[in-house]
Amino acid sequence: MKNLSLLTIIILAFLSVKIQAQSNGSITGLITDATFQQPLAGANIVLEGTSFGTSTNYDGEFTLKNIPGGEYSLSVSYIGFTTRIIEIEVRPGTTEMVNIELQDNFLELDGITVQGIRQGQAAALNQQKTAVNIKNVVASDLIGRFPDQNVADALRRIPAISIQQDQGEARYVQIRGTNPNLSNITINGEQVPSPEGSVRFVALDMIPSDVLSSIEVNKAITPDMDGDAIGGSVNLNTLSVRNRRVLKATIAPGYNNLAQDLSPFGGLVALTYGDRLMDGDLGFLISSSYNNSNRASNNNEMEYDSGALQELQLRDYELNRERWGSVASVDYQLGDQSMLFANMAFNYFTDTEFRRRFTVETDKFTRELKDRLERQKIFTFSAGGEHALGQTWKVDYMFSYAYADQNTPYDRNVAFESEVAAEDVVFDVSDPDYPQFSSATTNAYNYSAYQFDEFEESSEFNSDQNYTARLNLTNNYTLGNDISGELKFGGLVRTKEKERSPDIRIYGYDGNFLWSDVQGSFEDDDFLDGNYANGIGLFPDPDALENFFENNRGSFDAEFESEDSESDSEAETYDATENTFAGYLMTELRRGNLSGLIGARYEFTDVEYSARVVEFNEDGDYLGATTTTGTNDYSFFLPMIHLTYQITPLVNVRAAWTNSFAKPNYFDLAPYRVISREDQEIELGNPALEATTSMNFDLLGEYYFNSVGIISAGVFYKQISDFIYVTSFDFTETGPYTGYQAVQPVNGGDADLAGFEINLQQQLTFLPGFATGFGVYANYTYSWSEAELTSADGDARTVSLPGQAENTGNFALSYEKSGFSGRVALSYAGSFIDEIRDVEGNDRIYDEHFQI
Repeated sequence: MKNLSLLTIIILAFLSVKIQAQSNGSITGLITDATFQQPLAGANIVLEGTSFGTSTNYDGEFTLKNIPGGEYSLSVSYIGFTTRIIEIEVRPGTTEMVNIELQDNFLELDGITVQGIRQGQAAALNQQKTAVNIKNVVASDLIGRFPDQNVADALRRIPAISIQQDQGEARYVQIRGTNPNLSNITINGEQVPSPEGSVRFVALDMIPSDVLSSIEVNKAITPDMDGDAIGGSVNLNTLSVRNRRVLKATIAPGYNNLAQDLSPFGGLVALTYGDRLMDGDLGFLISSSYNNSNRASNNNEMEYDSGALQELQLRDYELNRERWGSVASVDYQLGDQSMLFANMAFNYFTDTEFRRRFTVETDKFTRELKDRLERQKIFTFSAGGEHALGQTWKVDYMFSYAYADQNTPYDRNVAFESEVAAEDVVFDVSDPDYPQFSSATTNAYNYSAYQFDEFEESSEFNSDQNYTARLNLTNNYTLGNDISGELKFGGLVRTKEKERSPDIRIYGYDGNFLWSDVQGSFEDDDFLDGNYANGIGLFPDPDALENFFENNRGSFDAEFESEDSESDSEAETYDATENTFAGYLMTELRRGNLSGLIGARYEFTDVEYSARVVEFNEDGDYLGATTTTGTNDYSFFLPMIHLTYQITPLVNVRAAWTNSFAKPNYFDLAPYRVISREDQEIELGNPALEATTSMNFDLLGEYYFNSVGIISAGVFYKQISDFIYVTSFDFTETGPYTGYQAVQPVNGGDADLAGFEINLQQQLTFLPGFATGFGVYANYTYSWSEAELTSADGDARTVSLPGQAENTGNFALSYEKSGFSGRVALSYAGSFIDEIRDVEGNDRIYDEHFQI
């Protein structure tokens, strides 16, 4: 009620402003480049000598409303183009239409124009320069200059962003030292559901980069954006047609010989077509991209207990990945300031993986083969409109549907074991990166000694879908003669449904299942660059395993382990429903060189979960599973202030104070329980988890080069409360399990995160002759964090936040001249804690990453 009262006061204060709409007029228009007739997004529009100003949208369009009648000088500026000033008369009660062409200044010393190369970068920088908030923009032209086949790869080029890799490809995005769950991903402004079973964040390696027009990273959000964005909000703008026909085709074959058993050939094919019909009133665009690649990797993984190595895993992966993305858009202009639109995006990703794993423990050797097919898809559809309501008001609305799923039709794992006398295996950790092992009695590469242990075949289907309706109203007003403003308010309703349903089937074998029945011939002669003399050895063949299973299904079915299969499946099954209601109010104000935004957002979410309680008795026998439910709700009041001071037309100083949040991951909230009376252990979800909240401060200075470039530096600080981590403790709930050892996600205390970032992009056109073609793209971010939590033994300890890498940076040197374009790029991200565990020595660390 306190928050609602404060919001009411703010609303009444804004609505008490005198809106001077009588006897005023408007200016609307289109800004294009003179050479290619392409709209210029982010152009700065100013009525000289007044406080009236705005910037063009993605389609190069602008509108200035509620302007007193009279004669004015309209100034249009754009980085990389010559500023143009035209005289215009505004008449009361009318809208003046202007179409202005700007001439680029991309001419090199030898007279060769390079508009096509640098125009995309110019568009991104202009949008960044004229934005009301702190954000980075990457245009499709710049994305195409790097070998970035997915969105996560493209995002790694942006300051203060680090990436988690998977099989050599960027996958999860971490903004300003926060883990992926603390950031928001949207497509065309609508939240993207997650295809994965337990988390909210999205693996961006499944979305190809070449179906996008731009990527926006909002590091300081505004009230009209979703508030669950502590790290920031990434918006993916899909392609759409502007004011002329578009036809683009890409064929990019590729070769790599990493995978012995898979084809070395792959590549990319993409096609885009769009046009405007009916005298330009109707526009449409379709674009599709397909990429196929084979990949392979080696790795080792170690498990320690109190500093002693307990388990060493040597792993070899071979996999095939297919990535397909399609987008479609259509818009219809009903009038000069009225239009309808619809956008669709479909992304489909398949990952076929063979994993060979050799595990060394102190008392046994295990050889396992994993053969898995995983399919993911994300579908988003949105439709809406924008309409002018008289001279000062505008309404826009959007209805959207977003769906994601992950389907694993098969995941087969077979394991063979070779027993070793207790403690007979000795580890040598003199080189901790490549620990060695030895056994006095057993040869780990004597395959006849391996006995069948277990065969598991599973499938899983996860789905996540959103239904959203948004409405926004905007009003232009003036205060006196020197302050112009824009009042905006609106809200949304969103319903979310999430389900996970695994089907795990575990088999023994009624008979004699021998290693020789399925042994393959695959060998890795240079496993981990030869750091293990005998390599990883031989493993079962995937085709032989599948044939043996199908031909001997009766013998497997006879030893079907129904209790283990059911208990493992039930433990991970859940479904969830979330309803979100949000409203916001904000105003932008402009006086001379100072502009700002003040406003607030209110969000309320109620959640309902259904999960399973799985229990085993004192002898370890499965007792069954029962359904349990849980509910929770969250409310957030999020005030925000953004200020921008334009020292010169090319120099900005920005400051922001924002508030944001992040809801817990889905499975962390599910009220599941796995109870083992034999071991007196209990693993459980936590439907009472609080959401993580953050108060954020930003300060940034920007200098834009007229030759298309930027140098910027900034600092940021986040005061975070109720961050979430998994811990173990003595279960204290009254009942039969009091005193059990429990594992559960819980809220931590407060955490601090701070850092600074610097960024440089510049074409070195001031150099003489041949050197005019060089360009530099470089950025560096330093971040620091500290969080307090209580360990399993009750002692408080200080940790850095999961996902926070101390140092990240990029450097690229490009050369573009006389029809040639090329670049060398380097990317670095430091190590960070990936997972906080019960004690410091067991925390999981994600190592530093360097890539050329």
